[in-house]
Amino acid sequence: MQEMLFQRTDVLIIGGGGAGIRAAIEAASLGCRVVVVDKGPVGRSGTTPMAMEAFQAVGYPGDSEEIHFRDTVEGGYRLGDENLIFALVKDASLRAKDLESFGVRFKKKPDGAHDPMHHPGQTFPRALYIQGGGFGMLAGLIREAKKHSQIRMLSDAFMIQITLDREGAASGAVFLDLKDGLLKTIQSKAIILATGGHEELWSFNDAACTACGDGIYLAHEAGAELVDLEMLQFYPTVVLHPPSIRGTLFQYELITDPEMLGGRLVNGEKDPFCEGKLLRDAVVRAIWKEIREGRGTPHGGVYIDLVHSTKSREDLTRALEKWQPNQFRYLRDMGWDLRETLVEVAPHAHYTLGGVVIDEKARTTIPGLFAAGEAAGNLHGANRVSGNALAETQVFGALAGASAASWAKGRGFDKAPLGREETEGIQHRLDQWARKKAGGIRPPEIRRKLRRIMWEHCGVERDARGLEAGMKELERLKNDVLPRMKIEEKNPDGSFGAYPRELLDALEVGMMMGLGKLVLASALFRKESRGHHLRSDYPSTFADPMHTVVEKGKGPWAREINRSRPRN
Repeated sequence: MQEMLFQRTDVLIIGGGGAGIRAAIEAASLGCRVVVVDKGPVGRSGTTPMAMEAFQAVGYPGDSEEIHFRDTVEGGYRLGDENLIFALVKDASLRAKDLESFGVRFKKKPDGAHDPMHHPGQTFPRALYIQGGGFGMLAGLIREAKKHSQIRMLSDAFMIQITLDREGAASGAVFLDLKDGLLKTIQSKAIILATGGHEELWSFNDAACTACGDGIYLAHEAGAELVDLEMLQFYPTVVLHPPSIRGTLFQYELITDPEMLGGRLVNGEKDPFCEGKLLRDAVVRAIWKEIREGRGTPHGGVYIDLVHSTKSREDLTRALEKWQPNQFRYLRDMGWDLRETLVEVAPHAHYTLGGVVIDEKARTTIPGLFAAGEAAGNLHGANRVSGNALAETQVFGALAGASAASWAKGRGFDKAPLGREETEGIQHRLDQWARKKAGGIRPPEIRRKLRRIMWEHCGVERDARGLEAGMKELERLKNDVLPRMKIEEKNPDGSFGAYPRELLDALEVGMMMGLGKLVLASALFRKESRGHHLRSDYPSTFADPMHTVVEKGKGPWAREINRSRPRN
């Protein structure tokens, strides 16, 4: 084993996507030294580059922050923390202006005004259109971050453990440097988690394969409270078949809107259903009803039908080129022209609604630990209104950066150096995996079993019997299969070498299994149907929602929603 203190920094940011980079810019602008760490290339991995174009911010005539607030509260079925929602709507327009100053391009009208889309759940058109989607946003953020000499970016580094000082505050982390396969440590005065969600726990998802929930699980292991893990948003229209284009998301918000594409959703019998501007959970339920009742397509989905669009072919082509150019061209190049062919789609895991508990300053329940973006919970409630995700990364990224900088300025480094105690136990575990030979099971196989369990027992529709069965299967997987996990990448000299893919897989699957158990327990605890949490054995919705909270060694338990902001 080789142990080393990698470096010290004022603020350590785990996750190099939209929220993480925005947090880095904010903290650096306030005079802090910042290190941004990502298990892939900073600014080019994770889920932000895959995001669609919508950034929800007030600007349309007649719209207001109060209306945006109300839409978000009601769109989340009153489960969202209203202090967080108020912070989002108050700062969203400011953060959009920041992006423009960073060089991010928005779709504009000839007169220079924004040309927002009108998505379901929005009283007024509020979805500002970022050219290039999440990737276009990230490009501008990276350019801005590079202007700050205080920001260092460390790619290909997987965080394994958050460390706490004697006062219980975040003090650093242990990570695997994938570039050389060695365990290393970093000390910091403050830590920001911006690692995204955990959609990869489910077999059918449209997220990046890196969305394993590792940041959320790191927070849990450090003792932070997690909230509403059962709340997973499913996107209704993700390509199911053919396999060559499976996983491609096509925005349902555009399909049936006569002003957009003028199309429809039809079942396996080619009968239309699900008309009007509906929230995502309502569309998911309508599609699931067709599938469950035997009216699905041959591969278990429904069809996008633009062949019978109310628009002429020329107008439809112009609309596709304007509102969904990347997907339209990609599908066409792969041999599936939406103007001529029906495409099978089905709901897929799309967005993590729950996560680490934060307040309106992005503070978690652990001193010195902050969270932003999809890793944080209790903002969106039981459904995320379209366009609020990218806005969330910028609003809470900036808030987390400012809060972490303020915290760091008032503290010194932990006097006890990181190194031996933290790394010895981790190294022993890695060595055990490498020593297993006969009868061992490789990490990808365990991952497939885990994802199947989560999809079959905690997918679109759930009940107590299935959730309990899932928990038993997961427990067997943890007790009988996980101990037999092996990796076959260790070199004769005892090192793992550069880019140990299976070692990373093994670390991820261990965290995924622990998080999956918490998700199942939370879903079993919530005995109601609300938004994207559909319990067939509890179809009713409570009048007064409660958060589901878990903590290491505790939970789940119920907590009242923060409603210091009056509801209209």
